[in-house]
Amino acid sequence: MTSAWVAEPMTTEHDREGRTLATLAFALGVWATVLGILNILYGIGGSGEHKLKVVWAAYLSVGQLYPDLYVDDMVYRPMSDSVFMALSIGLTAWGGVRLHNSTEGGIVAWIREVFTSECWLSLMSTKEAGEKMTMAMWCILLGIVFYVFQSIVHWNWVDVGVYSVTAALLGFGCALMFAAQAEAQE
Repeated sequence: MTSAWVAEPMTTEHDREGRTLATLAFALGVWATVLGILNILYGIGGSGEHKLKVVWAAYLSVGQLYPDLYVDDMVYRPMSDSVFMALSIGLTAWGGVRLHNSTEGGIVAWIREVFTSECWLSLMSTKEAGEKMTMAMWCILLGIVFYVFQSIVHWNWVDVGVYSVTAALLGFGCALMFAAQAEAQE
């Protein structure tokens, strides 16, 4: 047998793609961890007057592992709540470690970069990054605000209708942001 490289060493383009995946994993992990904690403490389904607890085993398996998606009692279910929390914390940790390793200055520098990014300036002016970036950032901001507002007002953090509107806004915003960044690099 001969020894030969199967692939070339990774370039900065691959690092950027890895950072995008790590960012997505970190954000989803933080979001899932918050939902898990809220579900354990208060229940995140139903309405403000009649709170229901989500059974993650049923919710994520579409009813195969447990018959009811929501329950009235706020009993801690170890096989549901613990597994969901372990998965969400694991996703957060995996994304955080990848971001820490791929960012100069570590995860703290990455978090600082998120909040001080020039992209946020484009919310007020198309001169900063162009019209596409302005539209992208408004879609992302509206998606986040819509989800948080609807979830707090109606106390239903797992509403499929709210998810569909939020996903459309976030997806369209991210697509426009990637298009604007690709256009700026050319």
